Amino acid sequence: MSITHRSILQQLAGGDLVDAIERDVKHCVRRARSGPDPAAHSQATIGEGVVDTLLMRWHHILDSDDTVATPLYRHTTALALATALHQQGIQSPALTAKALAAIKAMNKAVALSDHFYRKSPDIVRLLKSAPVMPVRRPGLQKSLTRWRAGDVASMQVDDHYHALYVLEISDGAPVVAFYDYLDRTPPTLERLANVPERGTSRTPENSCLDRRALYGLVHQPDPANQFVLLASGADAPDNSRLMRGDALETITDVFRTIQHLRAYL
Repeated sequence: MSITHRSILQQLAGGDLVDAIERDVKHCVRRARSGPDPAAHSQATIGEGVVDTLLMRWHHILDSDDTVATPLYRHTTALALATALHQQGIQSPALTAKALAAIKAMNKAVALSDHFYRKSPDIVRLLKSAPVMPVRRPGLQKSLTRWRAGDVASMQVDDHYHALYVLEISDGAPVVAFYDYLDRTPPTLERLANVPERGTSRTPENSCLDRRALYGLVHQPDPANQFVLLASGADAPDNSRLMRGDALETITDVFRTIQHLRAYL
């Protein structure tokens, strides 16, 4: 029996890690294949955009050292990413190389089952083969977050850190407000004690409340280690200086939020 993408991902026994990767891959592929004329974009163009988007988040694991993630965790991440992408018709030479190296390393460490060891040549052949993009794009995924109102978390974007507060859960997504915090060092509760809420503008007299429904932020702890819980049941940051805008909140996701926050760097 030939190996399948599903069986590879199941053999990794990665729990939330593999689930988070599959969710992110499907979400990014769905976005990339949407639009008024999706046929105008080639498979290669779609793939390049999806990989670049995913790495904004998952490089925090792939490029980490042992203080952040174990070698096995990094190997599992690389192999799961390459497999989930290949399943959607996308192949990244760099990620495939990491995945093939991960297979060797995990077999050497006897990290997975005998079945995985025996099937390794088939897995390698599959990942090296030309991927076929499914006719249909991935379906819309249900959001059911494990984050709760009152949670405070740091969020890393590239080599800078932000801080957010979960105001409420709406339709399975955390609605968050950001502290007016931006630094190269992770925030702590002590440092956030007197930090107000960040508004829509850096000019105080023109700044409104900036609330974001953050779809895709599901797992807690975050398997990508981009969001780190600092406290639960905390008080919200002060927003008395901010005006109320027309919209209740912006509907967004983790990847769009990363792009938005890069404007603060």
